[in-house]
Amino acid sequence: MAALTAAYTAAQAHQPALARDFAAQAEENTLRLARHPHTAGRPRELTAGQCALYRIGIHRHLGDLDTALAAARRLRPVHLPTAERRARVATDTARALLDAGDAAGAFAQLRLVELAAPLEARRPSVRTLTARVVELRSNLPSLSNYAHRTAAPPV
Repeated sequence: MAALTAAYTAAQAHQPALARDFAAQAEENTLRLARHPHTAGRPRELTAGQCALYRIGIHRHLGDLDTALAAARRLRPVHLPTAERRARVATDTARALLDAGDAAGAFAQLRLVELAAPLEARRPSVRTLTARVVELRSNLPSLSNYAHRTAAPPV
C-alpha cells in the first residue's frame, strides 16, 4: 500500500513519472503476492482492485481523464474489501467525470456512494462534489432530494 500512497502523492505533486513508477511497483507487488497464498486469516490490503482504485485518482490528478475513467470502467467494486472502498471508487469516478464535464454521470456515481456506504455520502469532500453537481445541473431528477438527504449545502 505504501507504493500506492506514494504514487498518489506524486500525482498530486504533478510528478507523473514518479507517480507511474510507484503505481507500476505496486502492481508488480500485487502480482508477486498473488502467486503466494495468504493464510494469515485476513485479506491482503494490496490487491489488483486497490491498484485500479488508486489509478483513478492518480490519472485524474495527472490530468489524464481518459485513463482515469478507463480504470474506473474496468474496476469491479464488488472485489474491494469494504463498503468504504467501494464508495471511494464512486467518489473518485465522480471527481473524474466532473472534471470531464459530465455532471449527470458524476451524480450517478454519487448515488452509488450513498448505496455503498451512506455515511460516506455525508463526508465534507463528497458534499462538496454534490454541491458542484447542483451548481452545474440543478435540474437533474432526484438531485435535490439527494442533496438534501446528504446535507449538501443548498444552491
